Amino acid sequence: MPEQTTQQQSKPKPCCVCKPEKEARDQCLLINGQDSGKCDDLIGQYKTCMKGFGFDI
Repeated sequence: MPEQTTQQQSKPKPCCVCKPEKEARDQCLLINGQDSGKCDDLIGQYKTCMKGFGFDI
């Protein structure tokens, strides 16, 4: 288990990464709504960015 603790300490917090992608996604969802389908690309970009930092959302 010590390895897991070390990995968590080196991993950035989810709130601190992918800020531009998150802001664009949130802005799009606020204006268009999730069901519009207009934000799917932005949502995908955000998810890809988060996976790059080790977050599986």
